[in-house]
Amino acid sequence: MKAASLRTRLTWLIIAAQVGVLVPLSVVTYIHQHQQMTELLDGRLAQAGRTMGALLEDAPKTSIVAAQTNLPSSEQLHHTLVVSVKDKNYEPDVGFEAYSRQGQLVAATANLPDLPAPSSADRGFHNLILQGHKWRTFTLQNRAGLLIRIGERSDNRRNIVHGLVVEHMVPLFIGLPLLALLVSFAVKRGLRPLDLLTQQLALRLPGSRQPVAVEHTPREITPLIVSLNQQIEQLEDTIEREHRFASDVAHELRTPLAATMIHLESAQIAENPREIEFTLQSAQNSLARLARRIEQILALARLEAGAASQQRQRLDLIVIATETIEELAPIIVEKGIALSLNHTDDAIWVDGHEVALTAMLRNLIENALRYSGENGRVEISIDRVETQAVIDVCDDGPGIPADRRDMVFERFRRAVESETRGYGLGLSIVQRTVQMHRATIALDDSPFGRGLRVRICMHAIS
Repeated sequence: MKAASLRTRLTWLIIAAQVGVLVPLSVVTYIHQHQQMTELLDGRLAQAGRTMGALLEDAPKTSIVAAQTNLPSSEQLHHTLVVSVKDKNYEPDVGFEAYSRQGQLVAATANLPDLPAPSSADRGFHNLILQGHKWRTFTLQNRAGLLIRIGERSDNRRNIVHGLVVEHMVPLFIGLPLLALLVSFAVKRGLRPLDLLTQQLALRLPGSRQPVAVEHTPREITPLIVSLNQQIEQLEDTIEREHRFASDVAHELRTPLAATMIHLESAQIAENPREIEFTLQSAQNSLARLARRIEQILALARLEAGAASQQRQRLDLIVIATETIEELAPIIVEKGIALSLNHTDDAIWVDGHEVALTAMLRNLIENALRYSGENGRVEISIDRVETQAVIDVCDDGPGIPADRRDMVFERFRRAVESETRGYGLGLSIVQRTVQMHRATIALDDSPFGRGLRVRICMHAIS
């Protein structure tokens, strides 16, 4: 099921919130105004009753006396009151009756006939049903002793109530659709930065590192764009590393694989046992170099991908160097190289990544062993100079000319004078580790008179 758009969801949520507030508010307002209107109409009815009582009190005494005696009904005073407003006859709406103390009808309107005389206990407001219509009545006694009943048909009040309903509901029914349109437009306008962001991302070219513009964007979207730029940068870095790794593999594995195939083919066609043994040994050496090359490529890929970026920890450089030398002991013994590890302190601590630092020292020592040749000399020094841990790896090999030392940090780059079978990846791994630890690296002349010294300085901790 396709999820609703953010614009639709926001529009309906806002409309629902407005309906949830406006409708109950209208109902409460209607109930309150209905109550206020009922009290107002009751007050008007009571005021009309008192006014009628005052008028009858000032009427000719003979009329009242005649009504208070036992005269024939035909001789009793009978008045009919007709109220007219704007040339319309409202006779069915309002009526009154006046009774003497003896319960005789003194005056009345024609629309309130045949009602029993009220008693003193009937004073106040009452509801009556007369000829199928509901009346609201008010009964009082004036100073002359007359009981006056004045009434109003509820039809009139109901019309007023209907007017209140129309007054409140019609604007609500008309305003809600208009409000929905305005809300939809406002939401669309408010979400315009998201549309612009979508268009900007759609127009990006593959491999582009151009960050998404953050200027003139709402504050709520700015963190999203910043995070998006970071993700794009990381994604491009990952893609670039993958392409570089594929190129590394294709470049570095082609030669040893071809050499191995050639040696194996030569062994197949050779007839002399010594020649067969020699070609197989050469094939084995090619496979060993291939394994070494694969190991270095994978190590470099792990470093560049941040696989060595686990939580930093407190590490002793002397322990790492000692373990690395023990791992390379067979090579040292085989080549007869005089290797020494010098340090002024028992422990020199740094805050770093163990895998990366181990790879760095291993490659530095391996390069020194490789370039020193048979019966060479390699010296490793680890010292603490103020707040810096200084690592020196010196050899007595051919060294690197000063004008070529910057180039050796590039991938697959070796000194042209080198006759060793290096792969150009060792110093790339070293440089990547140095960058990860915000350290520095320098290539200088060896103190042995010939060869190379590699010096790395990084922050030491107590």
